[in-house]
Amino acid sequence: MKHSFGRIDAEDQLTGADWLVRQGLAKAGHIGLCGWSYGGFVSAMSLARFPDTFSCAVSGASVNGYDTFCTEKYMGLPKENPDAYEYRSIMHHVHKIRGKPPLVHGMMEENVHFRHTARLVNLLIEAGKSYELLLFPDERHMPHRHGDAHMEERISEFIERNL
Repeated sequence: MKHSFGRIDAEDQLTGADWLVRQGLAKAGHIGLCGWSYGGFVSAMSLARFPDTFSCAVSGASVNGYDTFCTEKYMGLPKENPDAYEYRSIMHHVHKIRGKPPLVHGMMEENVHFRHTARLVNLLIEAGKSYELLLFPDERHMPHRHGDAHMEERISEFIERNL
């Protein structure tokens, strides 16, 4: 993944999905993803890059913006790797999304700030794409105190509607 956020990691998801299809365990275009934090980013990026394979992706506390700790650790500084930084931005891929991603975020998040999700919402609106937003006002990085059963029910309902 070094210097390749949004490229190799999303392609790994595609490879796994292709294997499932070849085994007769899944049908292309009817595969969903679910991820949290960096996994939420990979889910959203995979949905955007491979819309013929993935029909939905739950994206929780997704790192869709610039995060110095996570991003610089693997990507280096933006001035050292500008092409990879541009490619890893979902902004350049969101127009290809066909599915409706549910975005989940705790509003007391101290790790991946809500601005990351808000930025993705703005991009989806600009591209005329549908989305669902599930917010937890009193939760942090991953809802677990009051929201986990509610969150799991909403995610299950979403998957049932979209797969």
